[in-house]
Amino acid sequence: MNILIVDDHPNLARTTALALRVLGCVTFVASTTVDATQVLGTTKIDGVFLDVNLGAESGLEFLSTLTAQLAGPPVIMFTAQTRDEIAGEVLRRGALGCLIKPFALDDLRAQVARIEQYQQNHSGS
Repeated sequence: MNILIVDDHPNLARTTALALRVLGCVTFVASTTVDATQVLGTTKIDGVFLDVNLGAESGLEFLSTLTAQLAGPPVIMFTAQTRDEIAGEVLRRGALGCLIKPFALDDLRAQVARIEQYQQNHSGS
C-alpha cells in the first residue's frame, strides 16, 4: 500500500515513514501541500497521513481540497491537539480518521487497516 505522509517536521515524518514501512507500506513524504499535490499527481497513493498544522499552511484546508476530489485517497489526520479539540472537525471535513501524537505502532496499524478496509469497500466504484 502506498502511503503519503504530509508533515512539516522532518523527524516526525521520517519516524512515521519508518513505522509504516515496518507495517509493509511504501511511503512517500511531503513537507508542504505543494509537494503533496505533486506526489498525488504522479503516484498512485492509497492513503494520506496529513498533519493538521503544516507551519504556515493549514492541513485542514488541504484536507478539504483532497476530500473535494471525487476519487481522492482516504485521509488520516494527525495532530498533537487533543481528540476533543480536533477529531470532530477533521471527521466533518471528510477525514477517515484522526491520530493523536504521540502515537504507537498499534495506533498506526489500526489506521492502516482502516485505509485497507476503505480501499476494499471503494474498489471498482
